[in-house]
Amino acid sequence: MIVFAHRGESAIHPENSQVAIRHCNDQMMDGIEVDVFETENDFVIFHDRWLTRLLNIDKHVTQLTDYDLATIKGNDGEPLPTLAWLIEYCAQFNFTLNIEIKYLKSIHKFEKELSLLCSQHNFDRSRLIISSFNHHYLENIATHLPDLKLGLLLAVNPINIELLLKDFPLYSVHLDMDCLNEALIHKIQSFGLKVFVFTVDHTEEIEWLFNVGANGIFANHPRQAFNIIEQFKPTPTS
Repeated sequence: MIVFAHRGESAIHPENSQVAIRHCNDQMMDGIEVDVFETENDFVIFHDRWLTRLLNIDKHVTQLTDYDLATIKGNDGEPLPTLAWLIEYCAQFNFTLNIEIKYLKSIHKFEKELSLLCSQHNFDRSRLIISSFNHHYLENIATHLPDLKLGLLLAVNPINIELLLKDFPLYSVHLDMDCLNEALIHKIQSFGLKVFVFTVDHTEEIEWLFNVGANGIFANHPRQAFNIIEQFKPTPTS
């Protein structure tokens, strides 16, 4: 069972910040997950629609200007990370990068920018997973960038999960820990898809997911989660 650093190493550093992301590497985590919004002219790594909760600034993320991105500091004292900064930084590693799309004004602009950045920084696109609760974004990406892995985000336990898995090719389904059971996990896996679960940091839940065969978790404290999972693995025999 693999571990994604949820919004970077967010148990220790401000979520989705440059510092939280810079503390992620190929040791004791298999990937990182971040959120992206389209701003006035760019793409910024941020989770909430408004800056209020994290930065006490009463402004919608989509209204951020180039000047805002150059001057507003995150709670780590660094500028808010952009998609360009993210791809350049992560290109040096081997971990999987899961970009969750929160809101885009133009899916085509995002596709073009992501493709350009991967080319500029020699970022292996096979390391990317693009996920979203807005499945229309994923459908578009499946058409225009069919090589990218897509993750369907769900915060429900649907009556007929199979109906949600046939609209476009998927790599994984990302499930809310509050809305799943063993049967749902195995049903999704029966379609050849991976199941990743958010957000999981407690030993009891990590152990249960490990035992039922979930493929991965999103953890705020990924190194701690990694160590917990190591305890459940069978000891090699000589």
